[in-house]
Amino acid sequence: MRNRIGWAAMVLGLAALLQATWIPLGIPEPGRPNLVFLVVATVAFLGSLEEGLAWAVGGGLWLDLFSGGPLGVSALALLAVVPLAHGLSRPVFRGRLVMPAAVAAGGTLLMEGVRGILLAVLQYPVDPGYALRQVIGPEILWNTLGMLALYPALRRLRPRPERPVLGG
Repeated sequence: MRNRIGWAAMVLGLAALLQATWIPLGIPEPGRPNLVFLVVATVAFLGSLEEGLAWAVGGGLWLDLFSGGPLGVSALALLAVVPLAHGLSRPVFRGRLVMPAAVAAGGTLLMEGVRGILLAVLQYPVDPGYALRQVIGPEILWNTLGMLALYPALRRLRPRPERPVLGG
């Protein structure tokens, strides 16, 4: 159990660190991929609901620690995505890329919408039109492309459930 928590913390911390440091150097504005979102959405898609929720909280806290924004906003935004990703994770779709790509696009819109609402409630200046054009739209594209690259690799790393033996 401790190894899994340590592994999750390390993966999420590394994703948040790369997102805060290297991604801005290599990808100019507008919009960038959200590595923590991609990891959390993939875990929620492939794993249990509880596992996805735990990764969302951890990943959101890492994001907020590196971003300097209000602590907990990213965690709450990521928590909104987990039921969507997990709900669309039917076994018939797990071998295809269309549903993970849809989770990336819809989940990005949901996450950024929740984040914007929370920031507005906390009285941070939020311009929805600018955010949609300059942040959310490009981020949807980046996250969808990132999911198409990341999902097959993470799917191979997940342990597969054993198949039941038929005919005793």
